[in-house]
Amino acid sequence: MFESLSERLTKIFSNLSRKKNLTEKNITDALNNIKTALLASDVSFQIVRDLIAEVKHACIGQRVLQNIQPGQQVIKIVYDKLVTVLGGELAALSDKRPLNILLVGLHGAGKTTSCAKLAQFLKSAGEQPGLVACDIYRPAAIEQLKILGNQMNVPVFAYDHRDVPTIGQKALKESAEVGCTVLIFDTAGRLQIDLPLIEEVKQLKALIQPEETLLVVDSALGQEAVNVAKTFNDTLQLTGLILTKLDGDAKGGAALSMKRAVDVPIKFAAIGEKLGDFEKFYPDRMASRILGMGDIVSLVEKAQSEIGDAAFDQMANRALGGDFTIEDFLTQLQQMKKLGLAGLAKWLPGVSTFKISDQQEHEWKHIEAIILSMTVQERRNPCLLNSTYRRLRISKGAGLPISEFNRFLKRYQTMKKMFQKIRKTDPSQLQNMLQSFHNGQLLNVKKD
Repeated sequence: MFESLSERLTKIFSNLSRKKNLTEKNITDALNNIKTALLASDVSFQIVRDLIAEVKHACIGQRVLQNIQPGQQVIKIVYDKLVTVLGGELAALSDKRPLNILLVGLHGAGKTTSCAKLAQFLKSAGEQPGLVACDIYRPAAIEQLKILGNQMNVPVFAYDHRDVPTIGQKALKESAEVGCTVLIFDTAGRLQIDLPLIEEVKQLKALIQPEETLLVVDSALGQEAVNVAKTFNDTLQLTGLILTKLDGDAKGGAALSMKRAVDVPIKFAAIGEKLGDFEKFYPDRMASRILGMGDIVSLVEKAQSEIGDAAFDQMANRALGGDFTIEDFLTQLQQMKKLGLAGLAKWLPGVSTFKISDQQEHEWKHIEAIILSMTVQERRNPCLLNSTYRRLRISKGAGLPISEFNRFLKRYQTMKKMFQKIRKTDPSQLQNMLQSFHNGQLLNVKKD
């Protein structure tokens, strides 16, 4: 998602930043190109029009033309406006416990898997979630929810009743008995014009009185997603949205149109097929990704989640310590593979549209083969690799030419020097840099 838009915007801002002096015409031309890029990404025309008007007013009003870094100032203004369009601040779930969450949406939006992902997310946060199977129409929907619940060791409340409000009522009682802190209701997919099913979910909502009513929206719907959200919101008074399939080829218009068009915050985003591919929706981080500035904070959080806090801290300490060995390099490589090499690029500044090719995948495998062909002593003491005999033996063991080994060694030495340079950084400067990341200040731009 957003790859095409991010690539277009990156080119526009790159051209803008190269200009030492900006004129009102330069800014107007750039904004016209931004408008075209947003419309091509299926963002609502009205929202694009308003966004461009606000950016232009801010550019002229803040005397960008006289700014020391006018190109970067324009980027900063666009970034701020995008954050606002996406919702401004993180929208959290209600803190009431027990918490009832009702999930609704169209057929095929991904409600059942979103129920499971949300349950897994909440369980990881220390909650005791339960799932309620209220989709009595789709074949195997109840069985699918049971399978997902078993995978997560989360209770699933399913009954033979064909009356959805009765199912909800029984689930409320039984979930309280087993100590569930959060109860998630999976409902059947329905069209916004399907009046009987809409009436059914209205009755269910009236009975269970959910603190959260979340609409699950397929991000590939584009502008139509806005119409769907408006209809459901008029009927059920939504408290939030879950965007699914954000890892797909969708243009991204739904994410950029939703909040302003419906005035309902996006609370979560599904970014993959696995149960763990589910995250809170941070407007500032998403705006950063769209503009090709990466998302370092989310990358660190994902690494800590996937690898574990202790292992992550140990890996970071080893990297910034005085003795970064090839064994440490192997550990980092394996952890990066665990995170998913192809997915790492979207989190990194300046390379959000970067694709890892088959050749590059092979290079990573070659590096791993070379390291695994070394003895433990050689990995821990790279000075031993000055021996020509050792280099030839390792290359032969990995099934690679000596030139591949020499290329690997050069990479390792470059990385080691980089870590040494970071380690020598003034601690106060390093702390300020990390703090700026946490504050979302991803651009070094002076405010006028």
